[in-house]
Amino acid sequence: MGQQHARLLGRLNGSVRSGNSADLMMIASPNGWHPTHLGYAMDMRMPALVEKPLCLRSRQAIDLVDRAASLGLPSWVMMQARLNPTLVHLKELVDGGELGEIFQVDIQCYWNRDASYYRPGGWQGDPQLDGGTLYTQFSHVIDAVHWILGPWTRIQADIHNRTHQELHRLDDGGRITFEVGGSALGTMVYSTSAFGGNLDQSITVLGSKGAVRISGQYMNQFYWYKVQGRDKAPILPTTGPDDHRLALWRQVLSTLSKGAKPSSTDHLSTPTDLVGLSEAAKIVQLIEQIYQGAKRGPGTMEHLDRPMDESLPELPTKVFASAGI
Repeated sequence: MGQQHARLLGRLNGSVRSGNSADLMMIASPNGWHPTHLGYAMDMRMPALVEKPLCLRSRQAIDLVDRAASLGLPSWVMMQARLNPTLVHLKELVDGGELGEIFQVDIQCYWNRDASYYRPGGWQGDPQLDGGTLYTQFSHVIDAVHWILGPWTRIQADIHNRTHQELHRLDDGGRITFEVGGSALGTMVYSTSAFGGNLDQSITVLGSKGAVRISGQYMNQFYWYKVQGRDKAPILPTTGPDDHRLALWRQVLSTLSKGAKPSSTDHLSTPTDLVGLSEAAKIVQLIEQIYQGAKRGPGTMEHLDRPMDESLPELPTKVFASAGI
């Protein structure tokens, strides 16, 4: 992710000031190092933007939220899917009551992660640095549904590691059931074993006044759009994750340029624009809850059976090599 963010910064046309001082720390290190590096930013009283997920343990998340609040320090997490126009429109439909009572929500995620991704000496697949597929691959879709429909309750999960046991001891697929929005039935199925590459991420919402299915590799297309009172789906910009990241960067820079002095780290702009630490912590807590309560197949999330390792994880040699260090 570091090179992607560097390219995006280049597209900001000089919006970031150069010199010996910095206005923002961008944290795009392996997941397990996020708390340490965010701690460095807090030590320097520097605003920070952290790649998702915020961290890999809810206890760490709570500590980070509390410390940022005590310092009055703005910090955000890179949940750029909230700037996806298709998802924004779905949230507007739900918030405006245009779909009526929500009956059911179905999430499907079919991606591919093979040996070229889980390279020897890399951080992907390492229990302390990666944490699991729901953190590293699918936290954006979990965040999107949580953001649009609310907290998940009555969670049950079955997860497995069927095709990756020689590459890692995490998870490569699963099935989750839950309730959301009070009483709507929710399901999520996910896999990183799809043949041939990433196929699709979709969210289907069934309500008493409408049915909407968003699909595409980055959830940016309407597959179904049946909404009472609307003839057809709106024409929205065709955007991808780089566009959403760029929009988020611009929101952060705009906020910093205004010199905002917020009372909360989560409301520096409108709630849909930026995700602060306390909001990001909810997703860490949700994913942790899914994993801890799941029925697990052989070779799946074995590190959860051991006490949490409080020592700092070592960075694999490949990380240094790829960074030219």
